[in-house]
Amino acid sequence: MTTIQEAVDWITARHNFHHGFDHFQRFMASQGDPQDQLRAIHVAGTNGKGSTVSYLASVLREAGYTVGTFTSPHLVAHQDRIRIQERWIDDATFVRYVDTYRDLLEQWDLAMFEIDFFFACLWFIEQKVDIAVIEVGLGGLLDSTNTLRHPLCSVIVSIGLDHMERLGSTEEAIALQKAGIIKHNGLVVSGVTQPECQAVIETVCAKKQARLISVAPVTVQPGSEVHFTMEDQTYTLHTRAQYQARNAAVALTCLRTLKQQGELTLSEEALREGLRKAVWAGRFEVLQEHPLTIIDGAHNAPGIQALCTSVQDLPHPRVIVFTALKDKETEVMARQLKQISDSLIITQFDYFRAQSGAQLVIEGSELIEDWKTAVRTARDKAGAEGTVVITGSLYFISEVRAWLMNAGL
Repeated sequence: MTTIQEAVDWITARHNFHHGFDHFQRFMASQGDPQDQLRAIHVAGTNGKGSTVSYLASVLREAGYTVGTFTSPHLVAHQDRIRIQERWIDDATFVRYVDTYRDLLEQWDLAMFEIDFFFACLWFIEQKVDIAVIEVGLGGLLDSTNTLRHPLCSVIVSIGLDHMERLGSTEEAIALQKAGIIKHNGLVVSGVTQPECQAVIETVCAKKQARLISVAPVTVQPGSEVHFTMEDQTYTLHTRAQYQARNAAVALTCLRTLKQQGELTLSEEALREGLRKAVWAGRFEVLQEHPLTIIDGAHNAPGIQALCTSVQDLPHPRVIVFTALKDKETEVMARQLKQISDSLIITQFDYFRAQSGAQLVIEGSELIEDWKTAVRTARDKAGAEGTVVITGSLYFISEVRAWLMNAGL
């Protein structure tokens, strides 16, 4: 009998290879296409996917639905990628799936993300979820989750320059990859703001005879809670992050449209309360008030720019701790953060894709290679009334969050 640690170690060791979308599609077909049994909402986008999933799931739970969610990467433990009603897949079930399917999965030589999605489908079916909200891992067209053939709605939250070595060097090229989740005669909700990218999505929708709904503009009133107005209705989010208003608006548009189509039963109260109660850990998450200590998983230039909009209203002195992965626009990200900080501390962490601190340093920043020392230094610099923001990588944020919460700082 495999232990949970052995199961996680086995699956995570399979993180850095794949045989392509067609190979995984054939595997799922060999297992009877379990994904086709799910009533799913499929969510793609450069930034905001996870937050949009959180808003969708929170409203659906508030309306009385049993909701499965599949997201990545994990924040606390590998298993938290797969959740029902915000509870991770239990250790016994995860181990059972590994013991049952390990030989088959090794025979097909599947990668970690493919296995995770397969396990999510199995568990959601086993537990009879009403709706599954599925986040794309990378891109859309060739992502493992795109084996979903009949989603209730395909959602494209945003387009930005990221993973360009895989998705293309322009926003339009990336938009085409994201639009790969659009299905024939399907429903599509787009939160994309760039006209040229929206034009790409419109073209794909026209070819596939899909119905496209664009998210209306929002007006944001910042504060300790964000209030946003869309189409003369005002909603409240339990966050200081102004960028979350747009993600919530995307979720709101999707849910309202599905209600109009008779796919969902939702009250206005469930919409409002679900949005207000939603919490997406690691995204502009306040861990302490004095100093105001925030972690945010902004991991690319568009995400950092959105973060900066919310940080610029926070108390001085503002001290930012930053590190990032090698394949990001790290100099652009660091300069964005430098503009809104009183002090920018560069650090590094132990991960195979992580950039070294020495490669991240820009003029006017301070290098502290040990990230725990960097965080302690930032808190000292901010003082009781200042602000500390720790950002740059979702993988980094996961480590920092665990350490800060366990250390009781």
